[in-house]
Amino acid sequence: MSDSEAQHDAALAGLGHLPESPDGPIRCLLVQPCFESTNYWNFVESARAIGAKATAPPLGLMTVAALLPETWQFELCDLNVGPLDEEAWRNADVICTGGMLPQQPGVLKLIEKAKADGKFIAVGGPDPTSQPHIYEHADAVVTGEGEATIPIWLDSWRDGNPRGLFQSERKPDVTKTPTPRFDLISFDDYLHVGVQSSRGCPYNCEFCDIIELFGRVPRVKTPQQFVAELQTLYDLGYRGWVDFTDDNFIGNRKLIRPLLEAIKTWNEEHNYPFVFSTEASINLADDTDLMKLMREVQFRYVFLGIESPDEETLIHTQKRINTVQPIIQRVRTIYDHGISIAAGLIIGFDTDKPGTDGPMIRFIQESGIALSMVGLLSALPNTQLTRRLARERRLIDSNHQWLSDGSADYELRSNESKDQTISGLNFVTQRDRLEIYQELRTIIATVYSPKAFMDRVLDTTRRIKIVNKHVPNGWEFRRMFRGFRTIAWRLLSDRSTRWLYLRNFFRAALMGPTKFEYAHTLMGSYLHFHGQTEKMLDALDVSIDFAENHAAYPRSVQEMHRRLGTLPVVESPADASPVSATSHAGST
Repeated sequence: MSDSEAQHDAALAGLGHLPESPDGPIRCLLVQPCFESTNYWNFVESARAIGAKATAPPLGLMTVAALLPETWQFELCDLNVGPLDEEAWRNADVICTGGMLPQQPGVLKLIEKAKADGKFIAVGGPDPTSQPHIYEHADAVVTGEGEATIPIWLDSWRDGNPRGLFQSERKPDVTKTPTPRFDLISFDDYLHVGVQSSRGCPYNCEFCDIIELFGRVPRVKTPQQFVAELQTLYDLGYRGWVDFTDDNFIGNRKLIRPLLEAIKTWNEEHNYPFVFSTEASINLADDTDLMKLMREVQFRYVFLGIESPDEETLIHTQKRINTVQPIIQRVRTIYDHGISIAAGLIIGFDTDKPGTDGPMIRFIQESGIALSMVGLLSALPNTQLTRRLARERRLIDSNHQWLSDGSADYELRSNESKDQTISGLNFVTQRDRLEIYQELRTIIATVYSPKAFMDRVLDTTRRIKIVNKHVPNGWEFRRMFRGFRTIAWRLLSDRSTRWLYLRNFFRAALMGPTKFEYAHTLMGSYLHFHGQTEKMLDALDVSIDFAENHAAYPRSVQEMHRRLGTLPVVESPADASPVSATSHAGST
């Protein structure tokens, strides 16, 4: 049989051709699947405003490249930046891809294409780890953290078994994680670049899958190791915004402090080439010394999982850390240290009261958090919430079928045509789900109206006390100028934002150049939020109509018990038996 005939037969069989050993000069194509463009978390418009194409490069795939054998030759194709390079696809011996739940449809399309073309494809990342069965048609499903599982896959390959499911529950030592292959990307394509200093979170939020994937003991890179990553970025010519993709940056403060001290020293020696952002728990506000250090290091933004302004709801969902002090007081303390806040808020909890939209809107406006992202609660696979809802016979699968038998064996399918923010409530809600949909609709329509948004920008600009040590280089300045021009033109062209933009422009200008830059950047994010809000309102109307007129599942727990003929006994998270964490950058 000729080589061409063998390759044709392999393609027909759907089996990717693969070298016998992983130790040779293998050509590997790393493919980053698309994120849905209709997503509050995907700041494509902000990227385009400065001439970039996507929000952030695929840190996970760049780390995978660093973990694979040095004899391999890599090419990275980010489908958020541009179309698939068909020549690179044809020439590749191995395709590596994977990602989070919003990327699931893209990963499955790549698997289908690989099988049709007879290419070997390996997948990994948070969603394949949580739901490996969804990706069963891939040649190799490499779950868990790459430092632990990639060697298992390679050893199996050497033994003649490169295909299958490769798992490890071991939490690897991140101090041995190599520097990601930043050289595989073009910095021009991205709004910012991501790095990771730690994995894991010490808290026990019922709905969170981070603790299931990465554990409750945060593991932190050494100061020398992490500074080496910054030096690599610096040597490659990058300047500007660097995002720490940590699950909770302050999860292990004992180890984070020396890391920040090392960054501070490095920054001083390199004339502050970067500004930083990260994700943290709200008790950051309780550590004045740490916030001062972060301000010195040039942290400008922090994402906080606030979830709800209602104390009962926070206790119910095991988020007691948010109840120690008034949230707005903590928010303003963080502003006092020059750090701006983006926040995640959720509705759909069992303890949400009728009229949740009112307190939520008041909290968002009073806190001045311009980037407040409100979404529906979702029961993610392998979380305490999902296990509880299964016991209560409340889960609804991706086909809108009610799992009334109490089965926890369900899968969460991502719908690429539906915004992830409003694709939650995959369970029978405590109160009528129509109320929840309508309240979310009111919240979104109100807080992302032009005046409400621009008022928050101005309020926070007045409060925040930024200490700016970063001076943009020529490349950054050109991007900033293009962004300034795009933002000004688009907000002035729109009647609904024109006078609000001019008001904020002149008032912020009187506060000095640092605050003006901050206010203008925040106003620019309205280009993103305005478009997403319109799409979300349309999608919510569809969800409301479906729940009211077409859904076969119960609209509330009360209706569920009527159908089952049972008494309502709803389990509190505090009553559930303790669940130990099992096996990121990111969540499912």
